[in-house]
Amino acid sequence: MKVLKFIVPYVIIGTFQYHFAKDAMSYASPISFNLVRYLISTSIFVLLARKIVVSKDILLLSIFTVTSSVLWALGLEFVSPSESAVLSYTMPLFSIPLAMLVISERPTLLEVAGVLIGFAGVTLYGFALLHHFSLFGGALTVLNAVFWALFSIYYRKLKDLDPVLVNASQFALGSVILLALLPLNPRISLNSSLLEDLGYTSILGGALSFLLWNMMVKLEKVSRITVLSFSVPMLATLVDALSGDPVYPFQVVGILVMLLGILISRFRDIFKGTMGVRG
Repeated sequence: MKVLKFIVPYVIIGTFQYHFAKDAMSYASPISFNLVRYLISTSIFVLLARKIVVSKDILLLSIFTVTSSVLWALGLEFVSPSESAVLSYTMPLFSIPLAMLVISERPTLLEVAGVLIGFAGVTLYGFALLHHFSLFGGALTVLNAVFWALFSIYYRKLKDLDPVLVNASQFALGSVILLALLPLNPRISLNSSLLEDLGYTSILGGALSFLLWNMMVKLEKVSRITVLSFSVPMLATLVDALSGDPVYPFQVVGILVMLLGILISRFRDIFKGTMGVRG
């Protein structure tokens, strides 16, 4: 599986991303937080690409990405990191119909089954976490998932372009959009904790994470890649267990169902690999 070298670091980074971002909301507004992230990511990618490109698709990609980032951070002001993670991973459910609509990419029955089973696992996983749940924060986070699905689809649409160039252009235009929005809420209080949060969410959770996601969607269909994102709450639960945090039965069942969804979506790959070994 070619995407394995990308999905492993992506999942590891994503597992801790929500905690750093939640902490950052104590010191910065969602807009100022994301503006700094985007400026840092822009610097990294422009240094590598040496240029940016502007087109209708790049502009739409930038708008979808900024909207997703701001809604995600806004949601984190009202929900916990674990709740945000669970709700964000409704994204695969939106990705399939949107990919069919936007880029006419049709999933196989196994891929649809994998996403639906994985989503059922996310739902079971969430039962143990959604205490004193904020409906408003939840709605913001689910909307973030919709726009995450959209920018994933546009990565796929732009798959023939250099991913570094796409990310350089995306973050540069995104920074301009966020700069225009900054007067709405410019709150930021620089301190060592915020710098640590920004360091993680900008370099690892920003530039590297977006590039890894772009590379994966470039290689395979949206429906095949998005189901792999269920790996993040799976690893997060393992980390919680190793750290001595309580892991509830619903979480364990949810993890197993998510794993089943991933395996079903990749059944043909697994079957071919098994047949190859036997041969």
